Amino acid sequence: MSRSVAARVLARGLARPLGMAIAGAAFLLPFLWTLSTSLKPKAMILQVPPTFLPWPPTLENYANVFSSGFLRYLMNSSIVAVCTVIVVVTVSIHTGYAVSRFRFRGKAAMLFLILIGMAMGELSTVLPLYFFGSRVGLLDTYAVLILANSAFIAPLAIWFMQGYFHSIPIQIEEAALIDGTSRLGALYRVVIPSASPGLVTVAVISFVQSWNEFILALVLTSSGSMRTVPVGMHLYMTDYGVDWGNITAAGVVSIVPVLILFIFMQRHFVRGLTAGATTGL
Repeated sequence: MSRSVAARVLARGLARPLGMAIAGAAFLLPFLWTLSTSLKPKAMILQVPPTFLPWPPTLENYANVFSSGFLRYLMNSSIVAVCTVIVVVTVSIHTGYAVSRFRFRGKAAMLFLILIGMAMGELSTVLPLYFFGSRVGLLDTYAVLILANSAFIAPLAIWFMQGYFHSIPIQIEEAALIDGTSRLGALYRVVIPSASPGLVTVAVISFVQSWNEFILALVLTSSGSMRTVPVGMHLYMTDYGVDWGNITAAGVVSIVPVLILFIFMQRHFVRGLTAGATTGL
């Protein structure tokens, strides 16, 4: 093998890992800069020229964040996100299973309405939701945030789960029905365990979208005790400027729950996305 051929083979072998390393660095750089800024003293944050490494590093920004009630915001976001996951997973399981397994009049119209629900943005419905919440007395409560988040996330979850149920052979349900199990029994005992990667994917997507939701939480809540993490972070942006130290510290803290979730669920999450993406109606 000539040197030129060997060089081309070596270049091709290095191109992929090098490209992945560059892409990974591009994705990590904003987070690393945020982490670095959160550890800088205030005088160093706006220093010109800017420096990447904080010296001396300080935890003052984190102390300010936690002393300003950010733990309450974390608790509110956790309650809303976990309850939203429960609602969305429950609805997507039963609706997705019915759409996948049964033929009934109006099925196409129902799927079309669900698709419309995916296309509607929060800004177009936040005002009707506000008036609805005001009429029924749900404003500034966990219930209105959970129901509103679930309404926006459920259409995507239903479409995903009906596609995932298509990937599960119907013969395993028929065998359970022959053994005397009811239809719901077959769903709970046979289908759902087989669909666990898809359920994990729906749960992760629901949690992340609910955790990061800002518009609904801003409009549908008013008291400080009901603020979620995104709304709490927005308070560090005032007419006098942005408190970069505190807002980056809050940002790092808000990433931790989502990061932990992905670390423990990443294998099932990837399997669920792959299976759900390769099946259809």
